Amino acid sequence: MKATMTLITIAATAFAASASVTSFTENFESGANNWLSGSHAPLTWNATGALDGSAYVSSSADLNAAGPFGLTLFRGESNQNASAGAFVGNYLASGITTIEFDFRHDAGIDLGIALRVSGPFNFPGFGVEQPTLIASGQWVRLSYDLSFFNPLLTLETFPPTPDFYNSVMEAVGNIQVSSFRPDGLTTPLIANFDLDNISIVPAPGSIAILGLGCLTASRRRRN
Repeated sequence: MKATMTLITIAATAFAASASVTSFTENFESGANNWLSGSHAPLTWNATGALDGSAYVSSSADLNAAGPFGLTLFRGESNQNASAGAFVGNYLASGITTIEFDFRHDAGIDLGIALRVSGPFNFPGFGVEQPTLIASGQWVRLSYDLSFFNPLLTLETFPPTPDFYNSVMEAVGNIQVSSFRPDGLTTPLIANFDLDNISIVPAPGSIAILGLGCLTASRRRRN
């Protein structure tokens, strides 16, 4: 069994690394399309009311349950066939440099919202934070720069290296949206979260390949 699982792991990783990726937007017009909540529960599908008036998906979670790296709100996982695997593959060779999405919450306080990108088995990975907190009660369009040199990007290894970054970008299999526990929160705070129009965006007219041996960059580590 162990040998079989090892072969499956190698095959899945090799497939993700070799697959090219094109510009894609998940708009949830036909349903949740196998995206899940942070607890892997089905999402609530809403036919209207998004930023552009169209369909969107929702989840709810207790922000007080957030760990030191945040609380996952939405998951698009290759092993669940989220968006029929349209976002899965080699972002580095395909020049994918940005992930964007429409987002809303009703926590009643400003929240830090982050993106996590990882391999098909949830590792290796990195997180990207927003530079500002997101206000409650209104839709916003959030954009995340996947560049190795983005100071808001944190590699899940130490020291951070181009090799590790490349290993994530060459075999993307999971996209996750998360929030952080607000400062001073010690009691439950159940909030609703809305998501729409998740887009993977290539750099215009270029392929963003990070060569081995490039300058390593210092990373801001979360408290």
